[in-house]
Amino acid sequence: MCAAGPTPLYEQPDAYGFGRVTVGFLDRVMHYIAQGPFDATLMAAAKRGTNIAAERIPADRRYVSLMEFRRPLGLDEDGLREFRETVGGFIDRQTVPLATILLVAPGDEDAPMVTDMAAIYRRSRPCVVCTTPTDAWAEVNRVLREAGLPQQPMPAGLGTA
Repeated sequence: MCAAGPTPLYEQPDAYGFGRVTVGFLDRVMHYIAQGPFDATLMAAAKRGTNIAAERIPADRRYVSLMEFRRPLGLDEDGLREFRETVGGFIDRQTVPLATILLVAPGDEDAPMVTDMAAIYRRSRPCVVCTTPTDAWAEVNRVLREAGLPQQPMPAGLGTA
């Protein structure tokens, strides 16, 4: 670990690379795929992607957010700050899904980053953490069904690297 800079909140990978994020809509599901490291740069990219995808939010503003988190899960203080600000900004603009489902690899459900992000989401909506694509999509359909909306078939490739 480098002596300069902020102390990371979570374990950082030895080979610190660039993260990536994609955001899109599948009918009533805003679907994210994010691979760390989850730093401020990645969080800012996720915010830009969400702003673009938000143009496709259904007219009645009822949708579900499904986020796939892929390793590495490292998150530093700047990334966590950017994440909090991003979620807060969407709450201020009343762009809040019916629920957020986090899809993580088995064993990552209790990772500090995942539990912290889930806690931030839970301030404004239900948030569930799942470790299989089938469970995550079942949760998506449960939320849609409870909102009186049509269920959606699980897309091919969900949860694959």
